[in-house]
Amino acid sequence: MNGTDPGPRWGAVEDDAESTAAAYRERGWTAIAGHPGDVNPVDDDARIDVLLPESEFDAALDAVGDAAIDGVDVYAGAADGVAYRLVVATDEAAAVAVCVPTYLGSDDLASLRAAAETAGTLTVRLRPLDDRDRVEIAIDEPAVFFDAPEA
Repeated sequence: MNGTDPGPRWGAVEDDAESTAAAYRERGWTAIAGHPGDVNPVDDDARIDVLLPESEFDAALDAVGDAAIDGVDVYAGAADGVAYRLVVATDEAAAVAVCVPTYLGSDDLASLRAAAETAGTLTVRLRPLDDRDRVEIAIDEPAVFFDAPEA
């Protein structure tokens, strides 16, 4: 379990995910904005587990079912020892976007970075509470996640 308090700016990060998804929808895309319950680093697997409400997870699973995620953008911020990242995974050809806000404590971010550098990739795993399935977003160049501006 992460144990990191998402802090007072978390609501703004979730709002950013919503507005980003809305911008894609205005262009005719299928776009999902996640509202994570928990965000947990899994250093041993160079992964971030993101717990989504069942309906959001199902929508993300449906959206990426026939898609081939071929682009990942990361938007960053930080406040009070918490690193915020908005991960936007897209498939241009299928017009699909999944917008996932995350938060990690600074110590978690450092240890996850070391694991991702060793693995050569960082995975953002979306899952429902019952853990029946998952959607994985691979960030093949993890530096885009970790080197994003902190302010």
